[in-house]
Amino acid sequence: MADDTDDPKTTDPAAASGSDDTPPATPAGEGGDTSGGSSGGSNNAPVSTALNPQIVQAVGTTNHAVLNGAFPGGNGIAYQKVAQAAAYAVQDSTDYMRNIMSMASAATGVALQKMLAEKTTTPYADIITAATKAVGDAQETFTKVGTAASTVVKDFDTLA
Repeated sequence: MADDTDDPKTTDPAAASGSDDTPPATPAGEGGDTSGGSSGGSNNAPVSTALNPQIVQAVGTTNHAVLNGAFPGGNGIAYQKVAQAAAYAVQDSTDYMRNIMSMASAATGVALQKMLAEKTTTPYADIITAATKAVGDAQETFTKVGTAASTVVKDFDTLA
């Protein structure tokens, strides 16, 4: 069987437990250096070397796993909320357009029926024109809301 020293997965137990010759870092005001910092020849090791390397790696791996699918900047949850709000705005705009189209269709149908029954176009042609304009306005509103929602979601990281 091969020697474990050649296996890159095997770690030195002394290095893994942090039991090297470097003393642990002491927070300012607790023994050791009382200058409030680590300058001026203090024996305090930097925090990154005083921590157990396995813990540092585990935290880094966890952060990567959690934030990897998130939007850049770690604003994953906030980004999801903004995207959801934008989707609701588009959905509301869609409902508005659908409702306007239903009312315009009903108004046009009644106006046409009256035109045929009374054999006159006044005022029914104006009603049909107004209903058609309302549908066009609803479509413009839908386009504006969709564009604005898309812009907010795309630019979220620069706005946050």
